[in-house]
Amino acid sequence: MKLTPIRLRRLNLGLESKEVIEALNISRSTFYKLEQGWSIPSAQVMKKLADLYNCTVDEIFKDFRIAE
Repeated sequence: MKLTPIRLRRLNLGLESKEVIEALNISRSTFYKLEQGWSIPSAQVMKKLADLYNCTVDEIFKDFRIAE
C-alpha cells in the first residue's frame, strides 16, 4: 500500500482505519480508494476529514492534489 499524504496524516495521528471509516460514515472500499488516491472525496467528507485530522480543508485539498 503506497503512502499517500492523506494516509501519512492518519498514521501520524495514530488513527486506525476503522475509526476513520466510522467517523466519516463511508464504506471500507471508499476509504481505501481515498487513501490510495483513486478517488476524490466530496466536500462533506473533506470537512469531516479536516475536523478529524485536526487540520484545515485547504490542507486536505493539498493532500489530494486538488487545485483551487
